[in-house]
Amino acid sequence: MSNEKGNTTSFLVYADPAIKNSLSYLFSVILKFEFDGCMSADDVARRMNREPAPHLALVDMTQNVLQALELIRQLRACSTKLVIIGMQQADGKFGCDAFIAGATDVVVWPCNLRELAARLMLRLSKTPSTELLPECTTDWDAEAYITSRACLTVSEAQVMRVLYAQDGKIVSRDEMSLAVDARPWRYGDRKFDVHVAKLRKKLSKSFGDGISVSTVRSSGYRLCTGGANIFELS
Repeated sequence: MSNEKGNTTSFLVYADPAIKNSLSYLFSVILKFEFDGCMSADDVARRMNREPAPHLALVDMTQNVLQALELIRQLRACSTKLVIIGMQQADGKFGCDAFIAGATDVVVWPCNLRELAARLMLRLSKTPSTELLPECTTDWDAEAYITSRACLTVSEAQVMRVLYAQDGKIVSRDEMSLAVDARPWRYGDRKFDVHVAKLRKKLSKSFGDGISVSTVRSSGYRLCTGGANIFELS
């Protein structure tokens, strides 16, 4: 992601791979935040000293809770403005300790990604809106799962997300360009042809015939799942 002025920057600390994959999709693809992961105290220190200064930190409390609480204390000591979110298991009993350590909020993981996005917007003093968080016509958690399992890049995941929202329907190049790049498609631009070709290979390798992607001559692209449960595809 680019470091454009004003872009929200975020990072995740001590992440279980499943948590990192889902949140990477939420931030990088859906919310278009700058996002990375930190696995050690030294990584965190480097991230805090980087420009632009981070706005949001999520700390994984599902594994080593004591270590996570100490990280929350350190993060709060570094910045009073940083939004710090602790993430604990449903049976976790350290929510109060996280708040005492300096957490802004504590959420239970796993959680609905769209709801988490709305909570984060409020914590970042941004009003959740239908523009930022449109009516959920698709399953963000399923999208995150597809992205993780097929090892899609951010660009490929952005294309996949537009196609998945129109499962079984043709998406024109112009519609794709407006959704991904916020501009009309320019004749001769093969950017999305390249992404779709790579996407087709990766999805076929990971999901077989369960998910198919095709280029429809002179029309656009189409993804088909046939209504299959993504999580049950082998």
